[in-house]
Amino acid sequence: MGNLKFTTIGKEIHPGREVKIYCERDVDETDDSCPNDRYRIVYVKEGYGVLRNGQKSQIIISPMILCLNESDDVEINNAVDLKLDVMYFEPSCFERYIDFDSIEDWKSTLGEDAYFFRPFFERTESYIGACATNRYLGNRVSQLIHLTDEELTQQRDHFWPCRSRSYFIELLLLTNTIYDGNEAYNNIYLGAINDEISGVINWLNVHCLDKITMEDITKYFHTNKTTLNQKFKSVMGITVMEYVFNLRIQIVCSLLRKTYLTINEIMERAGYKDNAHFLRSFKKYVGCTPSEYRSQFEG
Repeated sequence: MGNLKFTTIGKEIHPGREVKIYCERDVDETDDSCPNDRYRIVYVKEGYGVLRNGQKSQIIISPMILCLNESDDVEINNAVDLKLDVMYFEPSCFERYIDFDSIEDWKSTLGEDAYFFRPFFERTESYIGACATNRYLGNRVSQLIHLTDEELTQQRDHFWPCRSRSYFIELLLLTNTIYDGNEAYNNIYLGAINDEISGVINWLNVHCLDKITMEDITKYFHTNKTTLNQKFKSVMGITVMEYVFNLRIQIVCSLLRKTYLTINEIMERAGYKDNAHFLRSFKKYVGCTPSEYRSQFEG
């Protein structure tokens, strides 16, 4: 099984089950002894330093997210007061317990799911794996690493492998949001995003799975529904609550495809309390029931 420090083995529940995810919190450096098949999500939550990846370098200042693949040759130099949360994972654990001979073999099967890994796959002259973020999104990254770590260490019920992976999948979606914010706002959104709308988007990305209403949102941003929706729609092309709904359904679909969590648990994770409302909304958006959707991806 290789370096067991960087994987999780089932104990009393699912004894021997291997989930190739490992988390460290509040450390001042990443562990260089991790296997060369591990990817890393690193949340730089305090401090600063110089990130070197191969021949390229850039200054990193908290809060930032590092999305590192198996080929990245990374060092953080001249670090001052660094505090990091780190998730190490073999990327093929994205699949539901399917073994692959190599990372390249796994990559060849991804298809549209390669979207989840853009921050890890793509490298340019200006992007070497580091994304600036804000405390809203950064705190959610930290929370998801914490929740994953709890599931892996406590193993409290039979769903611990699925639930830990569900937080991992949600974290991949969030890293894509952060990556979009760094690299592609002008290409994706319909209008120029000003600070006000950017702040709303960041807040919604963090709280979309909470039971929030339009009243909650307008109260937080000291505005009214009509004004906020007009400004938001002029940039995004949809209303605020439509944006929240789209985020929720995206997460629901990901968890249905990639985990064996019950539909009720997935529904509750996505902020729905009313089963009938959830089923109507899902079918209207996706065109089928959650069970029918899941069955399409079961082999």
